[in-house]
Amino acid sequence: MRLINVPFVIITCATLLGIVVGHYCSITLSSSILLFSISILVLTVVWWRSKKIFSKGYYFGFLTTLIFIFFGIALIKIHDPKNNSNHYTNQIDSGVFLLNKVGVKFHIAERLKSTTYYDKYIVSLHILNQKLVEGNLLLRLPKDNTNRILEIGETYSFLGKITPIDKPLNPHQFDYKQHLSHQKIFHQATASTNLLIRHKDIQWSIFRIADQIRKDINQKLKKYSFNTRQLSIINALLLGQRQEITQETFNAYRDAGAIHILAVSGLHVGILLLIINWITSPLKFSKNGKHISVLLSIILLWCFAIIAGLSPSVLRAVTMFSFLTIGIQIQSKTSIYNSLCVSMFVLLCFNPSLLFSVGFQLSYLAVFSIVWIQPIMAKTFHPRFYITKKLWETFTVTFAAQLGLLPITLFYFHQFPGLFFISNLIIIPTLGLILGLGILVIALAYTTIPSQAIILIFKTLIDTMNNIVIWVSQQKSFLITDISFSWKTLITLSLVICTSITLFKKYQRRKIYWLVVSLNLFFTGLIIDKYIVDTKEEFIIFHTNRNTVFGVLKNQKLNLYHKDSLSYQNHNFLLKNYLIQNKAKIDSTYTLKNIYRYKKHTIQIIDHSNIYSLKGLQPDILLLSGSPKIHLERIIRDVQPKQIIADGSNYKNYIDQWEKSCTILNISFYRTDKNGAFLLKQ
Repeated sequence: MRLINVPFVIITCATLLGIVVGHYCSITLSSSILLFSISILVLTVVWWRSKKIFSKGYYFGFLTTLIFIFFGIALIKIHDPKNNSNHYTNQIDSGVFLLNKVGVKFHIAERLKSTTYYDKYIVSLHILNQKLVEGNLLLRLPKDNTNRILEIGETYSFLGKITPIDKPLNPHQFDYKQHLSHQKIFHQATASTNLLIRHKDIQWSIFRIADQIRKDINQKLKKYSFNTRQLSIINALLLGQRQEITQETFNAYRDAGAIHILAVSGLHVGILLLIINWITSPLKFSKNGKHISVLLSIILLWCFAIIAGLSPSVLRAVTMFSFLTIGIQIQSKTSIYNSLCVSMFVLLCFNPSLLFSVGFQLSYLAVFSIVWIQPIMAKTFHPRFYITKKLWETFTVTFAAQLGLLPITLFYFHQFPGLFFISNLIIIPTLGLILGLGILVIALAYTTIPSQAIILIFKTLIDTMNNIVIWVSQQKSFLITDISFSWKTLITLSLVICTSITLFKKYQRRKIYWLVVSLNLFFTGLIIDKYIVDTKEEFIIFHTNRNTVFGVLKNQKLNLYHKDSLSYQNHNFLLKNYLIQNKAKIDSTYTLKNIYRYKKHTIQIIDHSNIYSLKGLQPDILLLSGSPKIHLERIIRDVQPKQIIADGSNYKNYIDQWEKSCTILNISFYRTDKNGAFLLKQ
C-alpha cells in the first residue's frame, strides 16, 4: 500500500499529536530528528523484507502514523527559537539586555490594535547591540499628540530596555505572555515616538505592498464620506484590518454571537468564493473551463489574502478553501475531508505553533462541523420554495457550526448567545451582499463613474447589519454568561456531541452504548467539578496596582476586602475570571482593617499608620501596603513573622529594599508584582 492511499486525515492527526507531545515534553531537537529518522528506516527495512505483511495495510498504517508523530515532534522543535543560533535570545546574554539599555534596529512587521495608552507593533529585529540577529519583539509606543502611525516596512532604531512579556499575576487571567509566545514573541520594548530614529532603507515585502494598497483604498474611499463606524467595518470585512473597531462595536458583535463576522475567516472567504464562482460560471461551459475556473478562483482568493495582509486568520482561511476547492472539483466527500487536512498540514509545516491559536482551532473545527453535520441536518427537512430552502440551508450551516464549536467556545469565552441563529440568519445573507457590493464600491472608487446610488445602498446595508447586531446584543436575557467550563467538561461534551451525531446519522445499538458512556463521563465530570468548587476554601491576596485587595473564598462565596474601591474595569480585570472558574459570587465587600485571622494564620497589615506592635499579638504573616515608611529589620526583630508579603500598592524600589532585608535575615518574602497573587489554601 502506497502512502498516497493512506487517508491524509490520519497523517494530519498523527502530526497534530506529535506537535502537542513536542510542545509539552522536554525532547531535544537532535533526539526528535533521530526518532523520526529511525522510524523511517524501520518502515523501509520492514517493507523491503516483508512486503506481504503490508498487503492488508494495518502494519503500514501503524508505522506511518508513528512516523508522522515523530515528524510532528521534530517539526515543533525545528521551529523553536532556542534551536535557532541567529535568534536574538541566543545571541545576547539575557542578563545584559534585561538590566541595561541596548541599541536596537528593526523594521515594522505588523500594526496591532491600540490600547488606551499605547500604540502597539510587532517589529522584526535586524541588529541588537551591534550583532546581527533574528526574531520579533512587541513594541509599545505611549500615545502622544502627534497620533503618528508607523508604516509596515519602515526601519527604525532606538536605545532602550527590552523586558520579558508580563505574565498574568492573578488566577485565571488571560495569559498574554503565552499568547505571544505561540507567535514566537517573548520580549517587549517601550519607547517614545520622538526617541525613534528613522532610517531611509525600506524593507519591501508582500506585507508592505499590501499595506500600501490598503492605504490607497482607504484614501479613495474618503470621497464617499463614510462615517467612522462604517469605515471600520469596511476595513474589517474587506481588508482584514480590525484595529479601528471600537470596543463598543466589538462587544455588541460578541454578545450577539456574531464576533466571527469581524475577523476575515472561513465564512468571508467562503462567501467570496461563491461570488467568484458565480462570476466565473460562464467559463465552465468552455473546454477545460472547470479547471480554468478553479485556477482563477484560487488566484483571486490569494490576491484577496495579500490585500488583507496575510494575517493568520486570512492565511488559514484561504489555504483551507484553496484545497477545499480542489477537493470539491474532484467531487468526493472523502476528498473534502482530506483537502481540509492537507491545508492544515501545510500550514502547520510552516508554523506548527498555529495549532495552539484559538482562531486556528475555531476555524477548522467550524468547517469540519459544517462538512460533517450540515448534510445530516439538511436531510431532515426538504422545503418546497426557494426562499425557505435558502433559509433552511443558512440555518443548518449556522447550527452545525455552533454545535461543533459549542464545547470550545464555552471553554474559552464562558458565554453562549442564545439568539445566535437569529443574528446569523439575517447577517450571513447581508454579509454576502456587503462583500459583493464592497468589492464593487472599491472598484468604482478608482473610476469616475457615478455611483451615489450604490454607495447609499452599501451604507444602508452596513448600518442595518450594525443595528441588527446591536439589537440582538441588547437582549441580555438570552445571553448566558459566566459559564464555568473545565477542560474535562470540554472533552466529555465533545464526546457527547460526536456520539449523538453518529447515532442520529445511522441508528445502531452499539452507538447507543457509546452515547450512554459519553453521557456518564460528562455528568461524572460535572459532579466532580461541583464537588471541587463546593469544598474549595482559600485566602487570596490579589495583585493590583496602587490598591490592596484580598478575599476569602468559601462555599462559592467571596468576601472581598479592599483599601480603595474598585472601578468597574478593574473589577472585571481582577475578579471576573476568578469568579467564573470558581463558580462563585461576591457575598460582601469590606474596607481594610489591620488584623485578620484565617484558619491558623494571623495576618497583620502594615500601612501608613505604622501600627505593628500590638500587645499579645504575634502575626505569622505581615502584609505591607501603600509603601509605608518603616524600618523593616526592626519590625522583623520585634514581631518575628514567618513571612512578609508586599502587594502591588507599594513602590517597586521599596519592595526591592524590603526583599534584600528579608534575604539578609532569612525571612520568607513574597512579592505579588513578580510571583503573582498570594494564596493560602485549606
